[in-house]
Amino acid sequence: MEDYVLLTRKVSRCEIAWSIFGSLAVHSLLFLVLTSSSLFIPQTGTKARFDILWFTPSSLPMAASATPDEQSAQPLAQSAAETLPRQPEAPVSMEAPVDAADVPDEPQAEPAPDAMTVPASAKTSPPRQNMPPKGPRQTAALVPDAKEDQEEDDASAEEEAAPEPQPDPAEQAARVQEEAERKRQEALKEERQRQAAEDAKRRKAAEKAEAQRKAAEAAQLKAEQEKAAKEKAEQERLVAEKARREKLALEREQAAAAKAELQRRAAEAKRAEQELRAKRQAELDRKAAERSRQDRLSRDRDKAAAEKVEMERRAAAERAQQELQERMEAERERVALQRAVAEKQARERALLAAEKAEQEREAAAERKREAELAAQERRQAELEKKAAHRAEAERQARERERLAAEKAEQRRQEAAEKKQVAEQAAQERKKAEQDKKRADLEKKAAQRAEAERLAREREQQAAEKAEQRRQAAAEKKKLAEQVAQEKKKAEQERKRAEQEKKADQRAETEKQAREREQQAAEKAEQRRQAAAEKKRLAEQAAAEKKNLAQQAAAEKKRLAEQAAQERKRAEQEKKAAQRAEAERLARERAKLAAQKAEQARQAAAEKQRAEQQKSKDELERVAAERARAEQLARERERLAAQKAEEARQAAAQAARDRAAAERTRLAALAKAAVPGGAAGAPLAVPSPVQPAAKQAPKETVGPKPSEKPPEEKGIVIPSVHGDLKLVVSGGGDLKLTVLFREYPKSRRSRPLTRAEARREQKIMPVVVKTPEHTKEAIVEKTGEGIYTFVAEAEGGGSASAGFTVKIKEMSKTAGKTKQLGTKKISGKAIVTRILMPEGVVWEDDAAFTGTMQDSEGVTKFNGESGLVWKEYVQ
Repeated sequence: MEDYVLLTRKVSRCEIAWSIFGSLAVHSLLFLVLTSSSLFIPQTGTKARFDILWFTPSSLPMAASATPDEQSAQPLAQSAAETLPRQPEAPVSMEAPVDAADVPDEPQAEPAPDAMTVPASAKTSPPRQNMPPKGPRQTAALVPDAKEDQEEDDASAEEEAAPEPQPDPAEQAARVQEEAERKRQEALKEERQRQAAEDAKRRKAAEKAEAQRKAAEAAQLKAEQEKAAKEKAEQERLVAEKARREKLALEREQAAAAKAELQRRAAEAKRAEQELRAKRQAELDRKAAERSRQDRLSRDRDKAAAEKVEMERRAAAERAQQELQERMEAERERVALQRAVAEKQARERALLAAEKAEQEREAAAERKREAELAAQERRQAELEKKAAHRAEAERQARERERLAAEKAEQRRQEAAEKKQVAEQAAQERKKAEQDKKRADLEKKAAQRAEAERLAREREQQAAEKAEQRRQAAAEKKKLAEQVAQEKKKAEQERKRAEQEKKADQRAETEKQAREREQQAAEKAEQRRQAAAEKKRLAEQAAAEKKNLAQQAAAEKKRLAEQAAQERKRAEQEKKAAQRAEAERLARERAKLAAQKAEQARQAAAEKQRAEQQKSKDELERVAAERARAEQLARERERLAAQKAEEARQAAAQAARDRAAAERTRLAALAKAAVPGGAAGAPLAVPSPVQPAAKQAPKETVGPKPSEKPPEEKGIVIPSVHGDLKLVVSGGGDLKLTVLFREYPKSRRSRPLTRAEARREQKIMPVVVKTPEHTKEAIVEKTGEGIYTFVAEAEGGGSASAGFTVKIKEMSKTAGKTKQLGTKKISGKAIVTRILMPEGVVWEDDAAFTGTMQDSEGVTKFNGESGLVWKEYVQ
């Protein structure tokens, strides 16, 4: 037994000797390689030369190259210095604020925690001292030029001092509109400058937050790498320990192979069972971790879903509440409108009933008068019939005289009426010429104002396009710089990854050599690491304290400067707000003056229409009286003809009676003379004389060809009113269609999408033809949305017509009228678009403060009300 043990010890001594010799050879070779070359450190991105041998991968020199703050800040600062061009500092104006939009932002790197690696016995170089932070960079700002304002004030003072001629109302309105437009442009320019400053401030804060986030991510990544390295070293140690134990067990088994075969098999079985148990335990741990991760994800998803459902429920409740309020408001408006319509219809029905009663009363009086005339004429006919033979000649003479007098009176009345009609026609022609001249003057003034407005609009659009091109160029340049930075950063990351890969490969080759030496160096390494860790923590605490003090001083200084800038900006914004308020008040006064002028014009037009209606009613009354007189004359002529016919029939009957009496007398004479004469001889009987009444032509009862037929009378239809009315004058037959697109007030701050813009409903307006040869399309009740009027010429041809929009014409405060002018309609064309209930017309540029155009369509907006209206290209 002792010989066996001695043999085992000799074999162990040989193996130990060979191990020591191989270790010395490998370490010597590694020492030579390390002392003759420089190694790249991935964690810091620097290179360093080594003059000692490191035993573990965690013993890399960190403190010798850079401090923790410099390690985390160096890549970001280097990339920012490489991408951003250096610009010479401009002289600082102490009177004007600094515009943050004109200065390129410089990202500041945030400190990150240090890596957990310290060398065993290296010559550590002193850490680099942090440079004092630079003072706030002073840059030039755009100072508003007061010289131009002074020149404008001098020019305005000279213009006020010069004696002006009598101003034209149209030119004065154009100047007022131009002044309002100039003020609006100045306010828009100041608003853009303020927005640019705010955007620069937000962009700087976002870039700072992004730099902090990247630094935090880099620190977290470094901590995870250190943790993985520690876990990997621990696993390697366990594996080495396990291999050592297996090797010792194998050696014991080989020494006692014959006697311990059963023990070896039992040990192998036990080892296999342990491995299987370890694998099962690892699998169970993995499944438990996966299950916990799945549970956590499911809880997060459930929580997010619950929050989403709650938000949707609240939004739905708010929408339902808002819709309920809108429905209640619409219901109240509908009830009020129905009540007003009912009252209006009741008044109209009462008016129609009164007119109908008046007509019936006049008809009854007319029938009574006719009945009295008929009774008188019957009595007169009886008297005349009794004295027909006696007074026939006298009656005919009087009748001829009366008819002659009536005809003369009719001719005189007709001449007087013709003269009156001619005078009225002359007055109407004169008035029409005056109206035409006035309309021509108004049209010329409107065209001149429209031309000036279009010129200003073109200048504004050109300025906006130039500003957009400048912003697009700046954005493009910024994007190019960002792309260049991203490319450079990606290149650095790729190089760093390649260097890390090479370092991992070298570490893998070195690991196999260090495994044999690790057991003997574990205790010394632990003591060394503890000492190095303590030293590193002390250095890190001192560096962090110093950095915190510097950062606090810089932050305090920055906050003071920012507070001063905020005070200056607040003063400028206050002045701008005061100027904007003054301009708004001026616009309101101008708008009120325009409304008063419009109301006065409408009142004058209404008075003129009333006068025209009065003269028209007078003409109709005169025509009705003339028709009634003509009807009475025809009735008298009919009655006279009827009397003449009755007299003619009476005379014919008397003649027939006389002829019969004469034949009877002759027959009696013949009978008396027959005995004295020859038998069978015929008796000559004189033929009775035919009465002259049979030869007279029969008079026809009815109107003569020269007389005019009675005028037809129709039913009076009251005019139709509504919230929205389109009046079409001329143009022949046009088919009008109205399309409705919902656009609630709560969503006016953002434009409609293309899908929402296509959701149009076709509604049927009330179409009425007026006596003035115009056509009206009325929408009696409107909702919150956009109404589109579409016109189509009948037969697919083209027609020209004038269009006028009337919005809430029955309202004294909200009612207004918009002249759209004359348009040529070819096929199907859009006449206008109107936003209700505000009554904003798409073609009315005065209702908007700005316009934007892109490839999809045109967007118009109003900065005061927050309205954004976009129409897409079809």
